[in-house]
Amino acid sequence: MAAANVQASSARPPSLVSATSDDSGSSVVASPDFQVVLLDLNPVAWQEYAVAGTSDQPQQRADAVFAQVRQVLASVIVYLNAHTALQHGNGLAVYGVVNGNANLLYTTAPFARAAQHAADASTMSMCLPFKQVDDAVFLGARAMMDDAATRPEPEKPIGMVHALSLALCHIHRLCIATQASQDTEPQADGERTGPRQLAANAYRFRILVLSVTPDASAQYVPMMNAIFSAQKQDVNIDVCKLFGGDTVFLRQACYLTGGHYYRLEHTAGLLEVLMAVYLPSRIVRPLLMYPAMDDVDFRAACFCHRRNIDIGYHILRAARAVHDMPRQIPHVDAAVLRR
Repeated sequence: MAAANVQASSARPPSLVSATSDDSGSSVVASPDFQVVLLDLNPVAWQEYAVAGTSDQPQQRADAVFAQVRQVLASVIVYLNAHTALQHGNGLAVYGVVNGNANLLYTTAPFARAAQHAADASTMSMCLPFKQVDDAVFLGARAMMDDAATRPEPEKPIGMVHALSLALCHIHRLCIATQASQDTEPQADGERTGPRQLAANAYRFRILVLSVTPDASAQYVPMMNAIFSAQKQDVNIDVCKLFGGDTVFLRQACYLTGGHYYRLEHTAGLLEVLMAVYLPSRIVRPLLMYPAMDDVDFRAACFCHRRNIDIGYHILRAARAVHDMPRQIPHVDAAVLRR
């Protein structure tokens, strides 16, 4: 099965070596990528797709859900290790997302706590960075799903907006830490790092969302705020939608931030899709031809019934949209005339 229609461009590509020389003869290193991966671990959504055709016994249903999640996590971990090994200096952060909550499972950021690096050197036959990613992501995701299963909170929506906000804050904090360290780090001749080296060593940021849960119309405004923040920070948002139909808001996020969207019906080809579509770095992506996103649904969600609408009324004083003309402006004591 073809993972994606991605092929090399016919235009002559520029040099992709990791180090080039500018007019003054100094070496400039290509910027590495820092990727934040958001894993949708909503147990309700996973159970809906994993237990189809299985027995009604609770234990068998739980085993089916765990087997499905474990298969997906195995492909995701291989992809994360490939991203780490693709270029020296590539950074990585992984968040697990459940109902109304998001936890940081792993990060290579220097300001992270030691527990979030999962430094376990007990298995010496594996490369230590790969072992750290494996343990942190798999054990952290399993703990989050077990906790969500023992304490179900169906009234809480999926915390994808919360996770996007945490990812953007993580990126912003890393930018500040990197800028501060490079401003104070002396060069071999005793001078500080110049603007050219700062620009070259800065990360190129992107966020990858592995989504299982459908859209929640009530989260339209905070989702758009997160999308605009990503635009301002020059952060690409990629989305890999597993199972079900398309997600309207995350598809808008891909289009508005320059990311890529791919919907996968089955998890059998997940690893191929991750490697072909999302592994190439931001410096290589302009040389590839991705499927055009021409059918993006830009509908908004009304505040009154929390559903997507084609035509509505935007109330400037209340900063909200409604599907019908109200008798009174919400939160404003000023009556309006009906049509």
